[in-house]
Amino acid sequence: MNNNSRRILLLVALAAVVLLLWKNCWSGGGSGDQPFTLNIRMEAPATMLNPYLPSPGYSRYVAVRIFQTLGEIDPYSFELEPLLAKSIPTMQTVQDGPHKGELAYNFEIHPEATWDNGSPVTARDIEFSLKIIFHPNLPTQAYRGFFEQLKSIETDPSNPRKFTIYLRDFYMLALESMCGVPIYPAYHYDAQNNLTNIPLADFLDTVKVKQVAQNPAVQAFATEFQLPKYKNDPTAINGSGPYKLETMNGEQGLSLVKKQNWWGDKAVGDNSMLGAYPARIQYFVVPDETATENMLRKGELDLAVDMSPAKFRELEKDPALTDKYDFSTHWTTKYNRWIFNLNHPILKDSLVRQALVRLVDYDDIVNNILLGLGQRLVGPVNPRKSYYAKDVALYNFNVEEARRILAAAGWTDTNNNGTLDKVIGGTRTELEFQMLATPTPKVAELVAASLVQSLAKGGVKINLVTASIREISEKTRSGNYDSAIFGTAQNPGLAELYQNYHSASLVSLGGDNRSPFMNAAFDRTLSFIRTTQDTTARTRAYMDAQRILHDESPEAFLYSSDFRYIVAKKYDYVISGNRPGYYEHLFRLK
Repeated sequence: MNNNSRRILLLVALAAVVLLLWKNCWSGGGSGDQPFTLNIRMEAPATMLNPYLPSPGYSRYVAVRIFQTLGEIDPYSFELEPLLAKSIPTMQTVQDGPHKGELAYNFEIHPEATWDNGSPVTARDIEFSLKIIFHPNLPTQAYRGFFEQLKSIETDPSNPRKFTIYLRDFYMLALESMCGVPIYPAYHYDAQNNLTNIPLADFLDTVKVKQVAQNPAVQAFATEFQLPKYKNDPTAINGSGPYKLETMNGEQGLSLVKKQNWWGDKAVGDNSMLGAYPARIQYFVVPDETATENMLRKGELDLAVDMSPAKFRELEKDPALTDKYDFSTHWTTKYNRWIFNLNHPILKDSLVRQALVRLVDYDDIVNNILLGLGQRLVGPVNPRKSYYAKDVALYNFNVEEARRILAAAGWTDTNNNGTLDKVIGGTRTELEFQMLATPTPKVAELVAASLVQSLAKGGVKINLVTASIREISEKTRSGNYDSAIFGTAQNPGLAELYQNYHSASLVSLGGDNRSPFMNAAFDRTLSFIRTTQDTTARTRAYMDAQRILHDESPEAFLYSSDFRYIVAKKYDYVISGNRPGYYEHLFRLK
């Protein structure tokens, strides 16, 4: 064999080795900065990737890897860190000029930040995203409650990456809100320039916005923006983040692939939050725990979260799995609630609700279902917060007390069928109503069953109706329900109760008050909380708000479960109490 032949054979062999190593790294083998795929199990599907439109939590969790924000919550400190922004600004009071007396935040977008077409991310894109929020023909009302104090935005004439946000008055989450909205590329989502020539001020003006709503160009944008392609089409979904949608397979899952020459790779040295290490992220929708276990045993999953406590405890005892996976828990900002529709003829009575919250067997849920991997809570404030109302006594399972309250409200068992009844509007009415609950995860199924059993002991008949998370979200937002169980994530910063409980946040008005709960004194308390700069006074108001919710019981605060995660040992990973509990883009091979 001559020298040329040897060289050719050597090159072919080297190429084969390189290709084999690349394939191994792509599938999770390899080490260091070699490309790899991260495989994640989800309990429910991400159904759409347009986070400005109403969507379940899993959709938003995936979308944040595509659509960046100005800032992001640090997974450990829970402090705001810059993302698209060059730095996190501080609030200033304007001393003179046309904005005298207003509050201002001066932003500058990172000089490396670009869109997929290579154009820079500018203040125009920020303003465009705010127009989406205030668009009168879009269902984006849930965002607007965070921007009630927004007065205007001004771009620096000498630098399109610099802009100032002006506020009429103080709002405690103004900076977090501004840093937390997804930023969309105006050139892509408004290619026809339908919104370009309409100033943001017209969207913010309560009078002019009515005229804006009738503008054919504005209406055309709303129609275009809500098309299916902007929800699930890889060619149409476009953001400044490190990943783009590769495939979307409905109930089976989806995959993201990292962009070539993504701008953040050049800036990550200055900001660890810009890290994006998996070359591909595959999200598998696997509700069934046996199927999940099989995938873990075959090494087909790198991360599985929130397995039922019983299954989690079972698997963590298996050496075949603990050799490959870390099993651990972490506190979380998420809690589960049983909300009541106060328009229902039975549930509108506060005495009935006060009885219902005493018919929940909380000990059964925490000790027998969660196996101690969770805790009780008074209300929608995280127990780790200094303003958590720890002095408010938790409700306990007390059938005798619940029956006494119901009797005082006129409920007795006149026909001896085991269910209490009462004459309402001239008709004998059984104390019976529906409860929506999702059959997955397993914990949700077990909690729903526990509630049905414990409430029956108090003479309350619950008709359990199972539905998907998406269906429960749609029904509770439309008011088409009696009661429902679902999870909610608390804000990692100051607790914003206004969006869920103030009468101005009723779902009929575009908010997230689904009960719908209305209480004038409570409204005043919530408005004070969000607008005062006095920390001590805000703490007192938080305490008052939690007491009112406790007494009025528009919902039962069931439990806050620990985040349970199973993660492959081959990774350095980031787990946090912040939702959804993991920062998948920061996973790295050891």
